[in-house]
Amino acid sequence: MNTVQLNSFNNVLTLLPLNIKNYIFTLPEQTKLSIKEIRLRAEKPIVIVTEKGSSFLTANSKTTYIYSSSLPKVSLKDLTEIVKRACDYSVYSHQEDINSGFLTVKGGHRIGLCGTAVIEKGKIVSVRDINCVNIRIASQKFGCANEIVKNVFFSGLKNTVIAGPPMCGKTTVLRDLARQLSDGETGNYYKCVIADERNEIACVTNGICGCNVGNNTDVLSAYSKLDAINIALRTMSPDMVFCDEIANANEVKAIINGIMCGVKFVVTAHCGDFEELKTRPAGKLLFDSGLFDCCIMLGTKERIGKIEKIISIKSDKNEKSRSDNYGNNYRFNGELLSRAN
Repeated sequence: MNTVQLNSFNNVLTLLPLNIKNYIFTLPEQTKLSIKEIRLRAEKPIVIVTEKGSSFLTANSKTTYIYSSSLPKVSLKDLTEIVKRACDYSVYSHQEDINSGFLTVKGGHRIGLCGTAVIEKGKIVSVRDINCVNIRIASQKFGCANEIVKNVFFSGLKNTVIAGPPMCGKTTVLRDLARQLSDGETGNYYKCVIADERNEIACVTNGICGCNVGNNTDVLSAYSKLDAINIALRTMSPDMVFCDEIANANEVKAIINGIMCGVKFVVTAHCGDFEELKTRPAGKLLFDSGLFDCCIMLGTKERIGKIEKIISIKSDKNEKSRSDNYGNNYRFNGELLSRAN
């Protein structure tokens, strides 16, 4: 485990109560390097998730795929302490994030939370009895976007969707792509803006980026994607905007508006496969616009972060529909295309 990865992993360990911390700290270094998630549930064993799947942590700091009632258990007190530490003991100031189901801590690690929602007038106002904490380990892998830069961006900036299932490396690839385009890896130092709604791309802490996203990159951290895109367009004159996890039609409309203003976008989206993505409301609106050049599908398991397919989805102003090499059909928005071209 290199020094940067070790320091980042140790940031996670500081959140854990001493008993849980000791179990994980004494794991073999190679095991720690492979951890993607640490899942902690009230009165349940500690679960470690790697590319090989989920395993339990034993009392002598080993992993096992066999459940036993003698495995160390997590208490409600442990979970409460983790949340307090993640909030720097100021839970109230992080209440909005908790209500949204997650906290982001130094290093870009995301902590998912499950509990009982307190509802007032149809809105979540707080969460009580937190019974599950899922710590997703963030990692920065320099060069993981090399294949995408070579195959897509050396001929110029492209409106691009990076897609795949959870934990396939979309955010990690997006971060490295921003770094490379910003730092002139293609021969141009592009002005990049990251709309970092959940603060897990640049991982800003006290105004300083915790991850290297390039020397010509500006970060709008914790803004909604809608606000971040509008601010970027009005004040930052970007060549390219990067957004993670596009989820709804309003976000897609803001992106389309940005493209109509002459800015290129790279976005990520969750999906099991391309067919699923293009039938979702947000995905359908995005692809039907005809304004995106390509969709990059990432692999899973041994091929995390690697390109599985590059699917061309770009139209021109005279093209009403298209069938690609993968059997997918599109009907494009002619009005948008005529304005964009």
